[in-house]
Amino acid sequence: MKILCVIVLYKCKLENSKSYQSLLQNNEETIFVYDNSPISQEVHGENIVYIHDSQNGGLSVAYNKAAQYARCNRFDWLLLLDQDTTFQKGAIEYYIKAINEFPDIKMFAPVHQISDGRYISPTHYVCKGSRPSRVMKCGLLNFKEASPINSGIMVNVTAFYEAGCYDEEVVLDFSDIRFMEKFRKLYPTFYTIKEIICLQDFSIEERNADKLMIRYKVFLRCALACKREHLRDCFSYFFVTVKRTIHLVWQTHSLSFIKVYITNYVLRK
Repeated sequence: MKILCVIVLYKCKLENSKSYQSLLQNNEETIFVYDNSPISQEVHGENIVYIHDSQNGGLSVAYNKAAQYARCNRFDWLLLLDQDTTFQKGAIEYYIKAINEFPDIKMFAPVHQISDGRYISPTHYVCKGSRPSRVMKCGLLNFKEASPINSGIMVNVTAFYEAGCYDEEVVLDFSDIRFMEKFRKLYPTFYTIKEIICLQDFSIEERNADKLMIRYKVFLRCALACKREHLRDCFSYFFVTVKRTIHLVWQTHSLSFIKVYITNYVLRK
């Protein structure tokens, strides 16, 4: 069984990444590093493949490039990671154990928890969004009842391609939602490993209005790029974008987000 561990960086040194520190630093698996930072970095290690993308192609491009490498080099599984996830010790061994126990399952996921004890993945999605829950969802799950986020999913390489890979136009937000929507058409179930509980730190919330605006424009761009397969998808993206806009207006006391929403989203649909 060959596993390619994929970590996507942005303005973060590999050695400072929580995902690398907690999961990969002392691991023998091959690591595919896709660096979206403006400036490249020196990375050392015989088991590390480093790719620098100064144009910041986004998560979807990074994961697809990693899948290409995996297929060409005969890897069986992709472990997709961001830079900010903290894994518990022994996580790789739990993944391997689960793969061996459930050979027909093509995707495995960890449990993601935030500092207040609530769980953010896997969770049930409504209108392309989800809310943290006090209830842990684990074991064999149907995508209709819950769906995982990108970081930490272990996906079979062949199944990744059968599903159609990630939508590269959806560079960040909704990238996991779109991939899961395609994946579940072929494989309606996935397995969540209860022994792997990842910690996500959302304690530092951005308050700079200019940075919030930049991030908001990316959010709208991703929402626009998502394929609408059903009429309810149109409503869902309308709902989730309006919700984000109202939240930012309330947070910043600025109506500029409404103007941007109209010009960058409503008038471009």
